[in-house]
Formats: sequence, C-alpha cells, structure tokens
Amino acid sequence: MQSVLHTLFCVMSKHREQSLKNRAEILRRCYPLLATGSWEAISVSDLEKAITQTKGAIAYYHKNKQTLFNNIMDELFFPVFGISDDIRKALSKCTISEFHKRYKTPFERLRDDLKDNYRVQNPSQAIFNLFIQGAKHYDGFTQRINNLMKIEQDYMSELVGGKVNTLIDLNKVYIQNVGNIFVESLSLDFQ
Repeated sequence: MQSVLHTLFCVMSKHREQSLKNRAEILRRCYPLLATGSWEAISVSDLEKAITQTKGAIAYYHKNKQTLFNNIMDELFFPVFGISDDIRKALSKCTISEFHKRYKTPFERLRDDLKDNYRVQNPSQAIFNLFIQGAKHYDGFTQRINNLMKIEQDYMSELVGGKVNTLIDLNKVYIQNVGNIFVESLSLDFQ
C-alpha cells in the first residue's frame, strides 16, 4: 500500500512540477509581447502563437488576459525592478568605488533583463512601454514603483550610514539614468 501511495505521490509531484513550468513558460513567452506592444492590441490569437498553446492554457493558469498581465508584472517585471536580497548582499560587501561600478539602477536592471533573457531588440524603448502599459492596466502600478524605489533608497541610505545625499545623489543618478535610457530607446541610425 505504501509503495502505491509513494508512486502516486511521485506522479502527482511530477505533474505539479510540470504544471508550474508550463505556467512560468507562458509568462516568459508573453512578457516580450507586453514589453514591445500595446496590451489592448495584443489578441488572444497573438498570445496563443507566442506560447504555442491554446487559449485554454492561458485560462487554466492565468484565468484571463488581465490576470495574465498582472502575473507578468508581479513575477517578471517587479522582481527585477526592485532590488533583490542577493543584490543587496553582494553590494553590501563592496567598497564605495566597487559599489559605483557594480550598482545598477532599477532601469538598468530592467534593460539588461529584457535584452539578455527575452532578446528584446530595443530594451530601453520596451521599458518606457512597460511603464505606459503598467500605468494603464495594473491597479496601483505607480504606488508599487514608488514603494520599490523607496526601499532601494532606504537600503542605499543604510549602506552609506544615512549619508545617501552626500555620497550618492539618487535623484541625480535616476534622472541621468532615465535620460540615457530614453536616448537609447530612440535607436536613431545616422548612417
């Protein structure tokens, strides 16, 4: 009897693991569509092509298109935008000069993630699009962004002993960074 239960448990465990992989794969394949397009204009047919499955898979794992959008933002966008515990630990061990070399703003982290993990052709442009789509379709988007920025600012202030404005002018860093990403997003070709 125990052998049968063990076998059943193993089968159920493998099924659950595969189910979680399928769910994550749907998010991973839909994220570039969201990053580069208008969510209103992306049809269920476009999503089906991206995931190489039917809309039933979307409904099974994500209920509907809005839930899919929210899950993409919650599981792929916000975790990269916010500073992770791993990044905090790594940066906490740096000298100030190492910190300046290694630290990436939330916008740089997003850009690199979109380029490296999703092969988005113009990741800087995609960041602006994600912010536009997030503001339109994700309740509380701006507040969540502000909260993540505050957490990062508090961490950095703690890191430099409360002297964040004298050692690191975060507003200047972010404004300059957003400006650079904006210029990158234009992708002008002067040839």
